[in-house]
Amino acid sequence: MNLRPLISAGLLAVLSLQVDGFTIGAPDAACQHMTPGHAHKPQTTPAPAEIIVDKLEVSPGETIQFTLKGKEDEQFMGFIIQVRDSASLDNQVGSFVAGDEAKYMTCGRGIHNSLTHRSSNLKKEVTSKWRAPSDFNGEVVFMFTSLRDYTTYWVRTQGPKLTIGKKAEETKDTTVKSIDSETTLADIIVEEIEEEIEELATHSHDDTETHTHNILQAIAESKKDIGDLPEVEVEDHDDSKDILLQNLDIPQPALKADAELNLAAAKPQDNAVDAFTPIYISSTTTLKTTTTSAEPEVDPLPVIDGVLQHTDPRDQIYDGCNSTKACFGIPANCVASRKCRAIVAYKLDKVRYHFEMKALSEGYVSFGLSRDGKMGGDLTTNCILQENGNVDIATGYNYGKSYNKPPKVSRREDGIRERMNSGRKDGWIYCAWTRNISVYIENEIWDFEKDVYHVMLAVGGATDNQLHFHSAKVISGEPMGLGQVGLIQAKSRLFIILHGSFMIGAWIFAASLGIIFARYFKQTWTNSKICGLDQWFIWHRTLMLLVWSLSIVGLVLIVLDVEGITPTIMHNPHAIMGFVTVGLAFLQPFMALLRCSPTHRNRWIFNWLHWFIGNAAQILGILCIFFATSLEKAQLPAETDFLVIAWVAFHFLAHIIMSIISCLAENKSAKQG
Repeated sequence: MNLRPLISAGLLAVLSLQVDGFTIGAPDAACQHMTPGHAHKPQTTPAPAEIIVDKLEVSPGETIQFTLKGKEDEQFMGFIIQVRDSASLDNQVGSFVAGDEAKYMTCGRGIHNSLTHRSSNLKKEVTSKWRAPSDFNGEVVFMFTSLRDYTTYWVRTQGPKLTIGKKAEETKDTTVKSIDSETTLADIIVEEIEEEIEELATHSHDDTETHTHNILQAIAESKKDIGDLPEVEVEDHDDSKDILLQNLDIPQPALKADAELNLAAAKPQDNAVDAFTPIYISSTTTLKTTTTSAEPEVDPLPVIDGVLQHTDPRDQIYDGCNSTKACFGIPANCVASRKCRAIVAYKLDKVRYHFEMKALSEGYVSFGLSRDGKMGGDLTTNCILQENGNVDIATGYNYGKSYNKPPKVSRREDGIRERMNSGRKDGWIYCAWTRNISVYIENEIWDFEKDVYHVMLAVGGATDNQLHFHSAKVISGEPMGLGQVGLIQAKSRLFIILHGSFMIGAWIFAASLGIIFARYFKQTWTNSKICGLDQWFIWHRTLMLLVWSLSIVGLVLIVLDVEGITPTIMHNPHAIMGFVTVGLAFLQPFMALLRCSPTHRNRWIFNWLHWFIGNAAQILGILCIFFATSLEKAQLPAETDFLVIAWVAFHFLAHIIMSIISCLAENKSAKQG
């Protein structure tokens, strides 16, 4: 049993909206133009950011520090930074050393020759380093693209220019080794290792000399064994017979990922090590052998009557949810755990949007776009189970809060470009389709490229292609462009959680205790008084005022959340009973203020009315909680019904026990005279 969604009202976690930015495909093209590709025009005004460097003249191979910062404390969301040859602005120059807020982009043939941001958190400045190439002399210029938000960005802003001077003369002698064509490659490697370790030994502390000697001896012995290997000929190039071997740490670049490049990635990569980070292998490093470990055990999937109760976490629909597409699911925020009962994933595929959706449903699953985050006037795409077992993909429109029907356009004009795949298997509906970037529906232009929308996902039953009121629904917390990718955060449930918590506190705890104090302590708890009033009365009045306050606040919160009267009022009595309960509770304190004195001849009228209204309100309040457990907004497990029933049984038993004790006490008091 899990009542935490209603009981833990004070522990609501506030989640930041993290979405990944729009990706436009080929990394080289993206790097070249430094354009996010958010389907919005770049700004033409001066950029609100600038790059500051610590020096303007550098030597080849030298590393400098630079800072990208907003002007006048302006904050920015994302960026792309490159250094280009002033004489040929199409060529990237040098390499970067990323700071904490940046990650690498590898463009063209270079390695780490571009930087972008790791997250969409607003920043005032970002500091990193840039290393000049060792074989370049001339002038270079910093260029950057900065993003204030998804729709506002400045492209290819020029920063400071740097002059890279001539390389100083080499003063260190280099040793060139002649290698005979008959020398084996193994001999070459061993000789280089011996010389490097000898140099290390001459500079080491005295207590390491013995250890170094042992290493050299082991290498010498291994050389004898390696000498038996077949000889390898070294080919001459450009008529040169000498090969220069340097004891240097050589960076080996990792393979460039095939995935699309996030130019406005608003969520850190899942792997803490960037995909483009080079792997440094020292010439003195002994590589460890790779061992294959057993795959981690996977938790068993919940199956009832042969039907999965949530998606398999390994389902391919989740692939790319953090980088190349947007994902949204039921229950709210389930995509992170990959355990959804319904999920939709979508991305921009060149000049159209590609969608795929699946859900555990006996009727339909529907994806909707809303301009205001409220039901009504929304464009939907419905995957509906047909009587013949097929699944139809159809455009729908929410006429009001309760009715979804096909819009008044032909099927060819509904904006769906291609119905790619659909079907149902083992209780799960699946469908995939593509949409044009805009469509004209119900006298409105739905432009997915330029406008932002709240994303909606709903599941429910259907009869003869008519959608019933949804059994489960989730709406995104903020409007967003369909080009943005990442995990979409659902709308906050704060008001719903507070409403449920206040009503439970009022009618299960405060009202029950207040009635017990008035019924069983009225005659016995009279010896001690507070401000001239019996203690039982003080506690009874305090608890009932708490019930009154919590009930009214809870009612206001839920009305604000549903923005009026909920559509569930037609098929669930929770809302009607709730209004009646709060109305009865509202009357009680005013009746108490108008009551006559305890000795008045009509006092019995007040006593009976007070008793009847109080008990009726509590009974209706408990019934309200019982019917609330089946509401989709409550998101409570079915077992909650039994918890409520168990509490009612306990409360009833407590009244019987207290009544028996009161009767025994009265009989004993009567016998004692």
